[in-house]
Amino acid sequence: MIELKINNINFSYGRKRIFSDFSFTATDGITLLLGANGSGKSTLFRLICGALIPKKGTIEVYCNGNKVENKNAIAYIPQNFDIFPSLKVYDVLTYICSERDKTLSKSEIKNQVESAIELTDISEYAYKRVRTLSGGTKQRVGIAQSILGNPQIIVADEPTAGLDPEQRERYNRLVSKTAKGRCFLISTHVFDDTQYYENIALMSDGHINFKGTKEEMVNSVSGKIYQLSCKSDDFKEEMLDGCTILKISENGEETTARFYSETPKKDLGAEPAESDLTDAWLYYCKAAEK
Repeated sequence: MIELKINNINFSYGRKRIFSDFSFTATDGITLLLGANGSGKSTLFRLICGALIPKKGTIEVYCNGNKVENKNAIAYIPQNFDIFPSLKVYDVLTYICSERDKTLSKSEIKNQVESAIELTDISEYAYKRVRTLSGGTKQRVGIAQSILGNPQIIVADEPTAGLDPEQRERYNRLVSKTAKGRCFLISTHVFDDTQYYENIALMSDGHINFKGTKEEMVNSVSGKIYQLSCKSDDFKEEMLDGCTILKISENGEETTARFYSETPKKDLGAEPAESDLTDAWLYYCKAAEK
């Protein structure tokens, strides 16, 4: 089993504190780190990869209970893969593989590069220059390079940003294949990406607000979601003081409010509503703002 353990790290940009005694653990499989821009996702990934150093705390990798000291145990996929844009894809992958694991022979490097090209279905682009590729193809090259040298952990920073729906679906299918036997972390601010993955961690302002499966996320707000419908002239947000308003919609002269509440609002005529993933996501976002 692969484990990434982040233990009580502190990190700041100057006087701006990003993380304070932050801890997080990820294991085998894919974890989607979901949060708005500015929530700390990219900084966290740079800390994991060693590009930034925490002022306090540790970031450790374990394989079957044994601590891994090799810094190349972690591979990084940037949001925009534009490394060596004037070089051909095959040459870029060969260089990365040789630098990531200097113990590999030329034949082993060749085998790894060709396997990565086949896995990510980029054979037709292998001898094209990186700068000529589309955004979606560059992301596939990014995945290909990430598995070279057999890293235990892969982190991908906002990989679906700028991709159209078809490219996003293809990317996520590739991730599912690549993640086998590894710990794969993906950051995103795109809620729709949750449809592809089971395990989710919600980040806001340098904190993890929730970590678990989608089912557990929905269950965490189950029984606490209500819906209130009334004439628009009669509705005022103050009616729901103490509640977390998730959504307000208007249809003609009627206003409907969907909200989270620890206690029923029977006096207002609010009805219980079945919770879903969107309710949970909005609740944790709103709760973090308070």
